[in-house]
Amino acid sequence: MVGAAMAVEDGVALARSLSYMQSQEQLTEALTIFEKVRILRAGQMQEASLLNGQLWHFADGPLQEARDAAMAPEVEGLSFSHSPNQWSDPATQMWCYGYEAEREIDQAWAEREGSRKK
Repeated sequence: MVGAAMAVEDGVALARSLSYMQSQEQLTEALTIFEKVRILRAGQMQEASLLNGQLWHFADGPLQEARDAAMAPEVEGLSFSHSPNQWSDPATQMWCYGYEAEREIDQAWAEREGSRKK
């Protein structure tokens, strides 16, 4: 699911970066900005996915028991403010699913413009 979401983000970010081009000569620049923004996000998502894999594959024992106890409220359908299940954790959901690829591309292009004026 995360991979599909990343592909959608990539498409949106690429389209947005290309939309800033005024001429074909800016293609390399548009792709460089796209790559800069997306490589950061992709790396962060890879780290989150690796952590998720570790969290779900504890051997039976104290770590697994602590994880399960911390997830009990959500498993029982009770209200919770955080969870070791990062994909249902409210803070992680905001970071993951609240990401705005277009805004990040806009900001990168604005920074580029700002550095050119100096």
